[in-house]
Amino acid sequence: ETGDRYLLKLFRDYVFHQVAEDGSPVLDLGHVVECLNKLDVGTSEKIALTSRDGQSLLIVSYKDLKRCVEGGFHELQEPKQPVQVPPSRMLAFSTYPGSSMS
Repeated sequence: ETGDRYLLKLFRDYVFHQVAEDGSPVLDLGHVVECLNKLDVGTSEKIALTSRDGQSLLIVSYKDLKRCVEGGFHELQEPKQPVQVPPSRMLAFSTYPGSSMS
């Protein structure tokens, strides 16, 4: 994963997968609501997103993250072109047991 999707993955971890110093999971609903509100507004506030292995640190604004979310949403809304399968690659399946295809 790269680009916008990677940023969104790191943001998801930042919002929903926090851990305490002892490694136990922490769910702070105040943090979740605050982050999602800032994302919705698209504030210029910047946050530090850390990769799961701790080797990468990305500084990004909520405005940039909002652009990533909107871009991903628009990608999902775009009509997809049907995949053209050449007849030589098509497989014939019988819908009834014992029936034969001509």
